[in-house]
Amino acid sequence: MHSEKSARQPSWGRGGFKPKEASNKHNVLDPIPNLPFEIFTEAVDEVQRNIKSPRELAVCSALAMMSLAAQGLYDVKSPLGNVFPLSLAIMAISGSGDGKTPTFRALSSRVYKYQEVILLERDLELGRYKAAHGIWLETLKAHKSTLRKFVRRGEDAEEIARLICEHQEKEPKPPLNLLFINDDVTVQALFQSMSGGLSSAGWMSSEASGILKGGAFQHIDKVNSVWSGDGVRVGRVSSDSYWVSDARLALCLMVQPSVFESFCELKGDVARGTGLIARFLFCRPRSTQGSRIDDGGEQGWQACERFGDRAVALLKEYVDNCRVGRSVRKVIRLSERASMLWVDVRNQIEREISEDGIYGWAPDHASKLAENMLRLAAVFHVFEGRDGDVSETTMRASIELGYWFSRQFDKVFSPDTMLENDASELHAWIRSYYDKNGEKRIDKTYIRRYAPNRLRDSDRLEMLYEKLAGDGLIRLVLEGKKGVVILR
Repeated sequence: MHSEKSARQPSWGRGGFKPKEASNKHNVLDPIPNLPFEIFTEAVDEVQRNIKSPRELAVCSALAMMSLAAQGLYDVKSPLGNVFPLSLAIMAISGSGDGKTPTFRALSSRVYKYQEVILLERDLELGRYKAAHGIWLETLKAHKSTLRKFVRRGEDAEEIARLICEHQEKEPKPPLNLLFINDDVTVQALFQSMSGGLSSAGWMSSEASGILKGGAFQHIDKVNSVWSGDGVRVGRVSSDSYWVSDARLALCLMVQPSVFESFCELKGDVARGTGLIARFLFCRPRSTQGSRIDDGGEQGWQACERFGDRAVALLKEYVDNCRVGRSVRKVIRLSERASMLWVDVRNQIEREISEDGIYGWAPDHASKLAENMLRLAAVFHVFEGRDGDVSETTMRASIELGYWFSRQFDKVFSPDTMLENDASELHAWIRSYYDKNGEKRIDKTYIRRYAPNRLRDSDRLEMLYEKLAGDGLIRLVLEGKKGVVILR
């Protein structure tokens, strides 16, 4: 009796092989350029040495503090005659455990301590104001009572009316709101604080998920206006509207990749279309986890202390000016050689915005790139305490850093990069299915139902399948009418 032969199993059934690893050409190492700025570089080096987080996080944290410290005192004039704020908008996309919070804290701790000191001073001033205003109010009530008596009796009330007018002009003014650094607040609360106090502020968080997930960016137009140095009007139904004139706002938001991707899904088109994204300097550093080996030596923080002292000195000068009513900022200019260099770079960027140029896919980003380079140069010039006009050396280094941020923008937003990143994510998900089930084949229907949410669009999946198949990572077959993906 002949035994029945079992059907031949396809070569891609269960078996012992390890699928290929995906590679991402957009994830190549692109180190931050070395910059000729002593206070900045020594602090960044110290943070990297002590905390061992990605250098990019230290650079972004330092730039945020430098911008916050300088923007209230200075503007910069371009060779074309435009005057720009020194405000920078920075967003770092980095995973959990990469060291965002300790890095930001190391470079901002002295600024926060200064904030605490002046807020305590303000609380004392507020107590004195409330006492003085209470006395003033009781005096006003007494004058008005006297006025009413004179009117009832038909007596001459001219003198008491004059006293009331003079008294009203002497109403004590509340102390200036001295909050200049904000974390997880709404746009309305941020601008309300600025309208009653310092018109130069920072909106910064090393864990900015609440800002991106919440309604903080519902008023993108107002954020754009303030970044550009324009005033902003905030209208309210339940109370008086107010106007924040001549405001300055430095932004530094550090977020995890999943939070950023969710934000892009929900609000990315609006944020990109309104120009908010174009104003930001982006970075997405590689994690240093697994390589942060300590030698056991004692950590020194002298460079960060020096950095913090410089930031506080600039902020104190600005706060002191505001307290006595001085709010005019100095205007920084470029030297002749720096001007020629910046104009050449600006024109070069402009030429590349054409459809066939390297910025053809991102004209919004390119339109702000030269301006961001100019702002960077002015921030470095002020913070490093350099005299005169911005030098060619400072401008050249800022242009190089600006181009580095531009390449980071490309890694985050370019269509090729997004396709590459999405394909890598899908391949990793298919690999995890294989690791769990030992199954080399997976139905397309299953993928469309259970893959990461943002990848489940049918048309997008087909593009990702083609990309992975072209890279030799999967094979696509038909079993009847059913599409199947096979790991290779």
